[in-house]
Amino acid sequence: MKFYESISEYYDKIFPLKRQAVNFVNSNLQHYDKCKVIDIGCATGHMDAAIASNNVKVEGIDLDKEMIAYANDKYNSENVSFHVMNMLSIDEEFQLDSFDIVTCFGNTLVHLVNEEEVYTALDKMKKVLKKHGKLLIQILNYQYILDECIKELPLIENEHIKFERFYSEQVRDERLIFETRLTIKKTGEIISNEIYLYPLLKDQLEKSLKKLGFSNIHFYSNFNKEPYTYNHLPLVVEAVLD
Repeated sequence: MKFYESISEYYDKIFPLKRQAVNFVNSNLQHYDKCKVIDIGCATGHMDAAIASNNVKVEGIDLDKEMIAYANDKYNSENVSFHVMNMLSIDEEFQLDSFDIVTCFGNTLVHLVNEEEVYTALDKMKKVLKKHGKLLIQILNYQYILDECIKELPLIENEHIKFERFYSEQVRDERLIFETRLTIKKTGEIISNEIYLYPLLKDQLEKSLKKLGFSNIHFYSNFNKEPYTYNHLPLVVEAVLD
């Protein structure tokens, strides 16, 4: 995906490892013996490596070849491996009923085209999950973004980069146009991009999960499991397959 290819070299500077995300996954690992996890949209693999350090088997998948190459070079081990793969193919590439936990963070799910394709992806996640397995998802709260006409996400800036993120006034089909501008401070280089994102709503996601047979569905405002509130940008989901 061209959008991520252009920033893959700087991805860890933009999105460093979130310890809260690791803790969120780890809090669910204790429910399973010899736990096996698949991480959809794993990027450079730093979260997977942290999870695998607990003697957990992790398979990370992502569409971006450069980030998967980086992940395999830095983190590949007996407990973690990485694959260039589309989330819509996981039931063809992995054994059915084989994972205890499926994670899909980083707003990955909304890179799909529409609600129907999201449902298909969720169904495929269900197929590779064991009974009573857990599905953990993080996207943005698009109900809040749309209702409040939010056009700019919080700036990400550190000594290495400045990363600006905008939602355009335009739409493409049902998708929002998401524009970014990455400034590399050492060189002054500016990398601009745009990508189309489907604004999946909380109610749509909950309806699909229930239809697919998930229960104990919980929505949070962050990885610390603080209760969901309408006016928070993150949307974190935890669901159990019956």
